Amino acid sequence: MHSNHLDDTPPAVNDLMAKASTEAEAKGSIAMELGLRNRSNPLVLERERKSDAMSVAGTQKEEELGRTPDDNQSLKSECYEEPRKKQGALFFVSVGTFKKPLDIFRAFAESAAKKGALSFWKTFVAGIMAGMYIGAGGLFSIVVGGGMPGIMETDPGVQRLAFAAVFPVGLLLCKVTGAELWTGNASTMATGFLNGKATWKHVLYNWSVAWISNFLGSIFFAYFFVYLAGVLDDDPYLTFIKNVAVKKIDLDPFKALLRGIGANWLVCLATTLGTSAQSVTGKMLGIWFPITAFVAIGYEHSVANMFLVPIGLMYGARGGFTAESFFLFVGHSLIPVTFGNMIGGAVFVSMLYHVYLGPVPFGNNAPRAGHQPHGGGHGGVLANYKNHMQQQLQLQLLQQQQQQHHGSLPTQGGGHYHNHYGHQPPPVHPHHGDGSQGHAKPGREGTVSVLVEQVIRHNDAAASKEDRRSLQQEEALAGGGAKSDSRRRKGILS
Repeated sequence: MHSNHLDDTPPAVNDLMAKASTEAEAKGSIAMELGLRNRSNPLVLERERKSDAMSVAGTQKEEELGRTPDDNQSLKSECYEEPRKKQGALFFVSVGTFKKPLDIFRAFAESAAKKGALSFWKTFVAGIMAGMYIGAGGLFSIVVGGGMPGIMETDPGVQRLAFAAVFPVGLLLCKVTGAELWTGNASTMATGFLNGKATWKHVLYNWSVAWISNFLGSIFFAYFFVYLAGVLDDDPYLTFIKNVAVKKIDLDPFKALLRGIGANWLVCLATTLGTSAQSVTGKMLGIWFPITAFVAIGYEHSVANMFLVPIGLMYGARGGFTAESFFLFVGHSLIPVTFGNMIGGAVFVSMLYHVYLGPVPFGNNAPRAGHQPHGGGHGGVLANYKNHMQQQLQLQLLQQQQQQHHGSLPTQGGGHYHNHYGHQPPPVHPHHGDGSQGHAKPGREGTVSVLVEQVIRHNDAAASKEDRRSLQQEEALAGGGAKSDSRRRKGILS
C-alpha cells in the first residue's frame, strides 16, 4: 500500500519538489549577489590580489625546486607550518592582538563606571589586597637589590637595576587579579570622569577608599609577613631598609612631588600597555619595563612607600615606629608623593590623551581605529556573511514550523504527504516590496519564498540603518574636514 501511495503522488507534491529546486537556485543567487557586492570592496580586491601573488610565488617555488603538484603538502609544511611552529615556540603574542589607544581608554572609562559603582567593602578588600601585593614586590626588591652591598659601592647602577627589575611583580598581581591600586586608579577614574562615565563623587570615593585600604594592606603585610616573620633581621638587609626609610622621609617635599609625578606617569603608562595586551604574557611585558624604569630612576611611588618606610621604621629607623616618626613620614613625604602621583596619572596620562584622542565613543556602533562601515573592509565581508547565515537559519526555522503545522513533507527517499487541509496547504497573502497586498501563492513553497524575500529586505534595511549611524558618528569625530566625504558615502549607501 505504501508503494501504491508513492505511485499516486499528488500534483501539489510535484509542484513543491519543483519549487524546492527553484528555492535552491534562489539561495545560490543570493550568495552570488553577496559575493559580487563584496568584490566591489577595495580591501577584498587587495586581499585577492595578494592571494593570487602568493599562488604565483608558490608555483614559481615549485618550479625552482623541481616539484610536482603532488609535493604541495610537503611544500606547505616547509613554507608555512614549520615557521609557524618556530614562531609559536617563542610564546609571543601576535602584534595584531593589542588594543589601539582609543580602545584602551574606552576600557579605562568603562572600568571607571564599574569601580564607581562598587560597594565600599568590595573596594576596601580589593584595596587591602593591592597594598599587600605591592608590599610583596617591595620585599622582593629588598631581598635582591639590598643583598649587594659591594656592588652598590662599585657599580650602583647594576644594584639599582637589580632592585628595580623584580619590583613589577606587585603591579602585575594587581593588574591580573583586579585589585584596587590607588595609583593605577588615578588614571582610570580620571578617564571615566573626562568621558562622562564617572562623576567627581565616584572619583573621590574610589581614590579615598583605595588610598586608605592600600595603606592598611601595606602596613599589615610589613608587620605580619616581614617584621614578625624576621625576614630582614640580619644585615645587609637590615641596614639597607633603614637607609631607604631615612632617605625617603628626609626628601624635600617639592622634589618628592616631582618624583611622584614621574613615577605615576610611568605606572599609568604601564597599566595602559597592560590593558592593551590580550594575554597574561603580553601584560607582563607591557607592565615590566615602565615599572622597572621608574624604580631604577628613583621616582617615588606612594603605595610602595607605604610599605618601604613603615618597615624601615619598625626596624628602628628614625627612632622606631612612633607617632612622631609616622606622622613625619605622612606629612613630609607621603602626602607630596600622593599629590604627585595624582598629577602624573590624571593629568599626564588621562588628560593629555583626552586632548589627543578626544571624547571616547561608546556603544556597539562606535567607530574605532581601522573601523570600516558595513559593506566595506573585512567588517563588511563578515557582516554580509552573517546576514546570509541569519537568512538560512530563519528559513530553516520556518520550514520546521510549517512542517509541524501542516504535517509531514515528502523526502527524497519517498514517504507520505499529508496535512490538516488535504493536499493543498492554505494560501498565504504576502506583502510586496512596495507594501501592497499581493495575490495568494498556493502552497507552503509560496510562504517560504515570500518570507525569504522579507528576511533579505529586513537585513538590508537594518544594515543601511547601521551604516548611517556609523557614518554620523565618524562625521562627528572627524570634524568638518571629513563631513563632505561622509556625505558622499551616505549618498552612495542611499
